[in-house]
Amino acid sequence: MERLQWAKWFIDHGFVIIPLNKGDKRPAIEWKEFAERKPTDEEYQKFLKMIEEGYNYAVLGGHNNLVILDFEDKELLKAWIGEDELNKLCKSTLCVNTVHGGLHVYITSDDIPPQKFNPAFTKDGKGIMDLQSFKSYVVGPESCINHKNCSTDKCPWEGQDHITCYTPINNNEIMKIDLKGLLKTLVEKGKKIGVEPSPTVMKWLGDNSN
Repeated sequence: MERLQWAKWFIDHGFVIIPLNKGDKRPAIEWKEFAERKPTDEEYQKFLKMIEEGYNYAVLGGHNNLVILDFEDKELLKAWIGEDELNKLCKSTLCVNTVHGGLHVYITSDDIPPQKFNPAFTKDGKGIMDLQSFKSYVVGPESCINHKNCSTDKCPWEGQDHITCYTPINNNEIMKIDLKGLLKTLVEKGKKIGVEPSPTVMKWLGDNSN
């Protein structure tokens, strides 16, 4: 699917999108109110017209119990949970390669946190995974970034006129799973490679110890 088709797909499935600037991750509108409410049909028509004209878009967490697991490094994730497990996960739910070598894993769950965890997991003191929930978003599939707009040292093309896109691995539906169960698995599997959950994750899981 192309960018506009993906944006419509998210709307049709009850999720919330907003427009982002062309070639950029920054919002093209004042968006915070849409963390609390879904856009009207009229607002969505305006957003879709902008996307048709080349704007990027973002998918907001929280609505319809959506969370996005935002991994910084896909190769580290393979070492963390195993390549077979990652392949199995991405065959069952929407996974999207990010522009800096990471992975977005979209899921829904009956029980989700009321806010994002940023970071949710760390390794060697650096954040390696965020959990995007209410009042946060990720850049949507088939949106493209011009790295001259990057302002992060994580970007190998920072400041260069170089474009890469968020590419879905499969055109999958978004799977409903037990989020707490998945996070507990990540906690356990992370121990062998020095991955640590944040205190906020452990508190939400009902365990104040790491």
